[in-house]
Amino acid sequence: MRPTMDEIVNDTLSLYEDPAKVRHREDLGGAAFIAHGWYSATRDWARGALLMEKAGLARSAAPLRRSMIEHALALAWLADAHEDVLASLRMAEQEHLKKLDEAMEGGGWSVPPGLIDDLLDPPATGSPENTNLHIKHLTQRLGQPNVLVAWLHETATCHATLSSASRYVSTWPGEEAKGLAMGEAAESGSDQITLLLLLASDGFNNFLVGAPWTDELAGLERLFAEAVRSGKR
Repeated sequence: MRPTMDEIVNDTLSLYEDPAKVRHREDLGGAAFIAHGWYSATRDWARGALLMEKAGLARSAAPLRRSMIEHALALAWLADAHEDVLASLRMAEQEHLKKLDEAMEGGGWSVPPGLIDDLLDPPATGSPENTNLHIKHLTQRLGQPNVLVAWLHETATCHATLSSASRYVSTWPGEEAKGLAMGEAAESGSDQITLLLLLASDGFNNFLVGAPWTDELAGLERLFAEAVRSGKR
């Protein structure tokens, strides 16, 4: 009997139910700790998106699915070039802190003197991977153009756009807006969430000593493909 999509998700989540059962690689300069955080977050988003779907709120889970896309890609990226990626992440974090500092200026925010300056010293210079901080470049680097399409679709409904409104509006009163929105798209269901969780698990497996999940993930991916073909959810 073929497993349902829920069973595949549960089996994938169970791989890291107890992080103490696996050993994280210590030869990656701290990258394994970042990967642990990213993968743990992705597992939480998968759970949340599936709960929302079961509650009839699959459309509203777009921000969770978008975050899963970003982190599944990032795990593969970090595994491929951990030193350069970490350098680029440090630079991006400092750029964010600078923007935060500027935004808080004169706004009555209470920040300990010198806190942000300390975090910006020494300045991070990044790496040749800097351009891949942008998801368009990252999907190109990883050869995943279809993932960019999925990300753009989810992003369009995460912000105040015509597409986010079109999910709840059947007719447009004004000609200026008519026809501009993407309209009602097929709901992203458990298939996409399961696929993203499997992709993230593949990436995270590289940060574990001996890549212990390789065979089990290969089996889960075969079961996933069979479930999609059979339409068993």
